[in-house]
Amino acid sequence: MEQQFGCCLWFDGQLAEAADFYTSTFENSRIKDQTYYITDEHGTIGDLLTITLDLAGCEFLLLNGGDTFKPTPAISYVVNCENEEQLNRVWQELNHDSQTLMPLMDYPELGKYGWTNDRYGFSWQVRLEGTAQTIVPCIMFANKNFGLAQAAIDEWITAFGGKQNFAVKEGEHLRAAGFQLRGQDLIVMDSPEKHTFDFSMGNSFYFYFNDQADIDHVWDAITTAGKEWPCGWMEDRYGVYWQTVNKQLLAWTNDPDQEKAKRATQELYKMKKIDLAQIQRAHDGIIGSD
Repeated sequence: MEQQFGCCLWFDGQLAEAADFYTSTFENSRIKDQTYYITDEHGTIGDLLTITLDLAGCEFLLLNGGDTFKPTPAISYVVNCENEEQLNRVWQELNHDSQTLMPLMDYPELGKYGWTNDRYGFSWQVRLEGTAQTIVPCIMFANKNFGLAQAAIDEWITAFGGKQNFAVKEGEHLRAAGFQLRGQDLIVMDSPEKHTFDFSMGNSFYFYFNDQADIDHVWDAITTAGKEWPCGWMEDRYGVYWQTVNKQLLAWTNDPDQEKAKRATQELYKMKKIDLAQIQRAHDGIIGSD
């Protein structure tokens, strides 16, 4: 099935090192692509901009964005492991030079499970599932967002398309739920505990949108009560960040013809909501990008 969804991890350098670390930690993993800065607006020309990874069937984009944003455990990634040997190995790698949030042990309701922030600050939950290894993003609602998880799921399904798979309630509140957005499994946790962190641009999600009408529909749904950010980034009303990606857009901004790619990229940098036709005109030299 064609890739529709990905997780973006915000880095300040260390992309190549992190890519090697993650692809050696998870099963069936590989480096899919990498891009470089071709303009100096946001980085140094020639430096790595992104590395795209396939980790156990889930796409991750490592973004060299600088030191502006840091990840938090409000977004984590649940690693479902096939057996104890695999689980112990993954835990040992992720928990080395890290911050343990919950030690790896047997928990009454969770089975063998651990939660850690890895050496780069990204948060992973590791559990024994007994099936082929998978990674599922997990979104935790807490603090001012506590009690809003079900509303968020309903809004995301309306905006992106998808379905809810299960819900576990505790009293009136949703404790946890599983759902799909465009075929991608995700988990939501609703936590009554007070935490010192909330959502951050250090973790975001993206979809490969079909066309301009698809972009317009989702952009309006997410940003009406949320916030618009440059380069097709959206923040919903809960503070979760989503990115607008389109395969043709990527072809324009990564064109082997550096002048065409530069024109498309500079036009993209002027935008909040993506205008595909405008970027194509810049790429083709029909309009200037100064």
